[in-house]
Amino acid sequence: MLSEDEIIKQRERNEKKKKILFIAVGVVVGLIVLLGIVSFILSAINDHLENRAKTEIENETRRTYIYPPADYDYDIFSDAGYLGLDRGIWFSDGVAKTVVTDDNLKQYSPEVQFMYNVINMIIKGDYVEYNKIFTANYMRTAGDDIRERFTMQQLFDIELEYVYYDESGSEIYSDIVVTYWIRNNNGTFRNDLDYNDAGALPVVYRLISNSEGIKVNDLLSYYKYTSGLWN
Repeated sequence: MLSEDEIIKQRERNEKKKKILFIAVGVVVGLIVLLGIVSFILSAINDHLENRAKTEIENETRRTYIYPPADYDYDIFSDAGYLGLDRGIWFSDGVAKTVVTDDNLKQYSPEVQFMYNVINMIIKGDYVEYNKIFTANYMRTAGDDIRERFTMQQLFDIELEYVYYDESGSEIYSDIVVTYWIRNNNGTFRNDLDYNDAGALPVVYRLISNSEGIKVNDLLSYYKYTSGLWN
């Protein structure tokens, strides 16, 4: 049986242990709070830098052009100048290029077949079908990217190329770079290209493929895509 002095000493030791435990818990909680604050600050700084970088890219790529009045009745297939250009839709695998046609279309992947049809929608000015290629989520956030109406587009030097492909369960995600020139651009489809020198500013169609078919989940300029800020 402990003496009264031993009992007092034991109580003092227990009190010290409790104080040490409380201090340790306080230090741990303080470190957690501090780490949370630091993480929040770093996240805020990172978001600020990303937003500034996005703004800089958008300002660098934003252009204002003046276009002639659009003729929605003009048949580009009656234009000899356009018919004399290379209007083939080429597919590049990074090594070789082959031309995609109605006759050999089924030799290519479903995603390439899909983009082949999209290109033809653009050429034919079929804005109704073109707007159907996008997911509902994209259409909710697309803003100015929704093409309410555009004329037939004189596309030439057209090329498709995979830059990303991944299978995840029952879904396939693929990114395809689409490059082309537009002769006599009138701005109804691409208002980031001039009329006289509507050069090849590539765009990336980000596709999602599943049992319901293929849809465009996002559409980015090549500059935005390669920056990684919109991925």
